[in-house]
Amino acid sequence: MKYFLKYSFLFICIFCFLTAGKSQQNKKTKAKIAASKKAGTSKKKKTVKSSKGKKKAKKSNAKKNNRVVRKKNTATFNIETADLSKLLQSNNITAPKLDTVPEKEVSIISAFKPQLKNIAKLNFTKATNKTDTSTTVLNYQVPTQNLSFQYRPISLIPRSYKEKETSFPVNTTNLKVGFGNYNNQFFEASYNAIDVNNHSHAFDASFETSNGMQYLQQFNHKNFAYIGNIKLNDNHSLQTEAFFQNTQRYRFGLVPDNSSLSLSAYSQAFTNFGTSIKWVNENSKNKLLNILFNPILKFENFKGLTNTNNLWVEMFNPMSFKLKGTGKINLDFNYNYNKYTYTNYANQTNSIFTVQPSIELNKWNSSIKVGVKPSFTTNEFALFPLVQFSKKLNDTNYLLVANWQTILTNNNYASLSMINPWIAAPNSLKITTQEKKALDLFINASKSLQYSFGLSLNDYRNIPFFNRINNVKPQLSGLQFQPIFEYRAITLEFISSMRYQISDQFLLKGIAKYIQFNSIKENTNAWGILPLNLNGDLSWYPSKKWSIDGSIQYWSGASFQNEAENAYDLKNTLVLNTSFNYQLNTHLKAWAKAENLLDKKYQRWAEYPSLGVQLIAGIVYSFHK
Repeated sequence: MKYFLKYSFLFICIFCFLTAGKSQQNKKTKAKIAASKKAGTSKKKKTVKSSKGKKKAKKSNAKKNNRVVRKKNTATFNIETADLSKLLQSNNITAPKLDTVPEKEVSIISAFKPQLKNIAKLNFTKATNKTDTSTTVLNYQVPTQNLSFQYRPISLIPRSYKEKETSFPVNTTNLKVGFGNYNNQFFEASYNAIDVNNHSHAFDASFETSNGMQYLQQFNHKNFAYIGNIKLNDNHSLQTEAFFQNTQRYRFGLVPDNSSLSLSAYSQAFTNFGTSIKWVNENSKNKLLNILFNPILKFENFKGLTNTNNLWVEMFNPMSFKLKGTGKINLDFNYNYNKYTYTNYANQTNSIFTVQPSIELNKWNSSIKVGVKPSFTTNEFALFPLVQFSKKLNDTNYLLVANWQTILTNNNYASLSMINPWIAAPNSLKITTQEKKALDLFINASKSLQYSFGLSLNDYRNIPFFNRINNVKPQLSGLQFQPIFEYRAITLEFISSMRYQISDQFLLKGIAKYIQFNSIKENTNAWGILPLNLNGDLSWYPSKKWSIDGSIQYWSGASFQNEAENAYDLKNTLVLNTSFNYQLNTHLKAWAKAENLLDKKYQRWAEYPSLGVQLIAGIVYSFHK
């Protein structure tokens, strides 16, 4: 009996132990199944979340980064602030009995998802691309060998960079020679120097001569010039110039080749010398005003035919006061004195003194300039209006400029001889007044292309014309033209220009002018004035060694009178010119030039035919220290 009880008690203990082990194993199996189900649920949620649209993503971003999820009989709650009992009641969940409540399991799923924000767009659909129309002002010191006073082999295009400054003077010398047909000879020597004080000096001397096919068709020109720039300080400098020019021609118009008279009977010799000084004031400021002024003083003396002499002096000072803001006050004044001594040693003097006060406002993408121009001339006083308005049209690259101004010109012998080299000594010199009302349109199509159109109505007083002199026999002295000052003429003028440039390798420029005389008071025609004049220039730099230039000119014939004093017009003219330069080595450069490639003897002035095709070539030798 005792053993039976012992074995029974042992059997009951083993049974209880096995039952408890099996129950614990079942619980572990259930926990694994629950964990696997939860993992599948979280993956499913992530898949669904990634496949939803942008609206779902925005809503999910509005929620916080952490969430608490409870499966089956659990609810989602915030583990920091939530009350379990209140949460169960709010969700109508019955609290299970304690013996049936499984182990609490909490899964935390991150709700953060990286997302790019939408780009803010401000009126992009209506905005237009703006072309850069700003202009950078660059100062260039141009060497004299590139500034030809008489002969211009190439066109100079400044490069927008600054050379490295050196601590020692730079001296450069150029010798240029050339020979061509019609016994054309050319020689030029130039010297440039920049001293230790950064002052620049340039000297130039040139000589050119040629002989044509006709008797007396000879020409020679001498030129000496100096250009200097003396820096006083960082903001002030003096720009100086001095020159001497002598030109010898012979009046071959209507003179037969078998003439027995001496050359002195046909001589057309002019001598001109002068100087100029300009004070450059780059930046002068005080507390209230920004004062800018650049006074200029010029002096010239011209010796013409039959011992005539013309002395010309000019003082000009453009001055402006830049106020704070957008306002500016201009106060320009000009004084011009002209003394002319002709054959009988009688003197004639003409003088002009003008003051031009004006107010300029820059506002609303436009500029308005209003002022007056009182002028004191030799014989009278006059008050002229000054009005200028410029406006940049909205959403375009168009600049519209309208102005009303009066231009006074003190004519001298030198300026008239530059227009017509075959003029006789003037009987008198007068002041030309031009009242101009103009409207111009400037178009900046791109950084490479700019062009403009302009129309003006002009009222001239004492405008110079040039007509032939018929009261002498041209066989004895050659044909000459007399300056005629028309009392009053009203014209309609049209001008157009174009500029196309690709970097610094290609440049094309063109300008067209047309003038129509609607009213002439005294003369029947505008003698010697070209109605239509077209000019075009081309500069091309294929490589560092090559430079090619070309030009084209077309004009309609001017009106003149023949020996019977009947008016006629010259033929229209087309002229083509070209030139090139080639750098052989560091010191040598070859150059050549061709004029009148069409080989047509045109006439700019009546009875003075030009030469045929003209060719000249040579070399330039450069050396420096």
